[in-house]
Amino acid sequence: MSDNSIDFKRLHEKMEQARLSVAERPAILGGEFPAGQLNEFLDIWRPRWDAMRYRVWEHISHVEFADAPTQPKFLQRAEIFGGGGHLSLRRDGNRWLWHYVGETVDLPLARFGATDFWEGNPDCQLRRYAESVILWGKREDDRPRWFDDRVAAANLAYPLNAKGRAYLHFWRYTDNGQTAFVWYRELSSSNPADKQGGHDG
Repeated sequence: MSDNSIDFKRLHEKMEQARLSVAERPAILGGEFPAGQLNEFLDIWRPRWDAMRYRVWEHISHVEFADAPTQPKFLQRAEIFGGGGHLSLRRDGNRWLWHYVGETVDLPLARFGATDFWEGNPDCQLRRYAESVILWGKREDDRPRWFDDRVAAANLAYPLNAKGRAYLHFWRYTDNGQTAFVWYRELSSSNPADKQGGHDG
């Protein structure tokens, strides 16, 4: 018989370690803009590409990792992320909704409806937890891509020079115990256990 009791003391310690000071808060921005301004919006962010080197474009018919979307007209979602920040876009009819979590940016975003989360929520207390998830598929020595029988039609072409499994490492920010924001940070072939922890840099 196993002991499934909860160690409340350890849980409380972990929560306290995860608490962010004002100086540790990430920049959090968001807004919306007309669908026709997508290319202009992406161009504004290109100087940040080196700090957000992973770019996932979800089109109506396919998902791809690429520097830019191959079919912007049919783009539905985008996740642009890395150690410098995480920019997320979602098409909603004739407009794009976006939000950003990450390092402070000095970009002309006012014309894209940018609002600063902290201006409207100065007293919000966020906690940050380092977490990882395993992605679909496994890559063998003789295969150019990751493969999984359960999603066999998916093009699992992760931008990694590795074999085996692929992992997504991210920071999860909570507010009063609820997930408020997520910052995707890295793809790797490392075991998630090597990346776990609480309040880390």
